[in-house]
Amino acid sequence: MARLEYKYYFPMDYLDELRRDIMPFLEYDHYSGLIQKKEYTVRSIYLDSPGMLTYREKDAGVMYRNKYRIRGYNLLSKDSLVFLEIKRKENDFVSKNRAPLYYCDLERFIGTRDFSLILNSKEMEERKADARKFMYYFLLYNLKPAVIVTYEREAFECKYNSGLRITFDKNVRTRITNSYNKLYDDINMMPTFENHFVLEIKFHKIIPLWLPAVLKKYNTSRESVSKYATSIDINSSNKFNHYINGGIGL
Repeated sequence: MARLEYKYYFPMDYLDELRRDIMPFLEYDHYSGLIQKKEYTVRSIYLDSPGMLTYREKDAGVMYRNKYRIRGYNLLSKDSLVFLEIKRKENDFVSKNRAPLYYCDLERFIGTRDFSLILNSKEMEERKADARKFMYYFLLYNLKPAVIVTYEREAFECKYNSGLRITFDKNVRTRITNSYNKLYDDINMMPTFENHFVLEIKFHKIIPLWLPAVLKKYNTSRESVSKYATSIDINSSNKFNHYINGGIGL
């Protein structure tokens, strides 16, 4: 189900105070609540076409666009899961297609398109359909790994089941990649939003009245924040320079 998504850009100095302001209305989500530090690590390999289609669409402000990524969490283990994801954006609304498989099976799946590697779940047919959609775009645009984006996330949900979800994404960092086998490697990562964190607000229809009042206190406004596009910009003087400035076929 599509949700509205608003993003804000905050100095790290505001983190503790902002957390105190929202906690009367929210609680940590299930996954954050299981961890002593109340945060988990999000790791993504973003894919793009040879001509950087998804980057160019974001840069041009295209209102209907997709991002393609492989997403994992925390530290590598023998049974680490990753998700094939398509993040769809339609104006301010976002939705996802998402299919799980073991990280150790990822390259085999990409090479063979063996959909039996998609893990069983209650929504098995839906997940396989999501995997097929991912592979459709993968082949259509000749998608390849472009950058790894990693960060620590604190995630909160409304105490009153309104559907509101708020996340603090901290220590966002990036590295160029051309393979799938470095997702859990933090070597040579560069900071993406130095001394800042990204606040994301997701909700279905109506934003609770208390939230605009909290945001007004910080004199902040919505931003068109893209972890992927910013990571490309940071790396553009290296691998991506000839794509972004000169361009080749999409």
